Parts: sequence; C-alpha cells; structure tokens
Amino acid sequence: MSQSPSQQHILGLNRDYQEITVNDHPALARPLRTTVAAAASSLLITIALFIGLAGLFLRDGTPLQNVAVAERACSELAFVSEREACVRSFLAAAHDRRVASR
Repeated sequence: MSQSPSQQHILGLNRDYQEITVNDHPALARPLRTTVAAAASSLLITIALFIGLAGLFLRDGTPLQNVAVAERACSELAFVSEREACVRSFLAAAHDRRVASR
C-alpha cells in the first residue's frame, strides 16, 4: 500500500535528513603538562591555606575561647587598629591570669 507524496508529507513520513559532522577532538583539550602543573599549583595553594588556618588556630598558644571572648568584648570599637589593640591587651591580660594561676 503505497501513499502519494502529498499524503506522506501530511503524515510526516517524508523528511529531509541532513548529515551532521561531529568533531571527535574535544575543544578544551590541554596538554598533559598543563594539567599536571595546574594540579601541582592547586595542591601547593591548598597546603599553604591549611598551614595558615592551623597557624590561626594555634595562635601563640591562645585558646580559641579566649580569642572569641576578646573579639566580642572589643567589637564595639569602630577602627580596626583600635580593635586589634584591644584584642591584644585583652589576650595579654588573659595570658597573665593563666600564667599566674599555675
């Protein structure tokens, strides 16, 4: 049972297919050296950040609780330099109390 070309067009059976060419090479391909260099540099940056973070937590042997209390006590000061001086003096007083209690 054959249909006429007009019936095929109405039923959607007569389609023009176009061939699509596909590039089999990825567009963002990088040489292996670049990938290894990027991975190594990100590893070094990660290590440096972890060392810096550990240094902040181990800051002069000061317990983190004392640092938090000092930051909160000096939070009303407007200038950063005044705030830092207040925190340093607060931590120094806390350190003196801790040493004196030993």
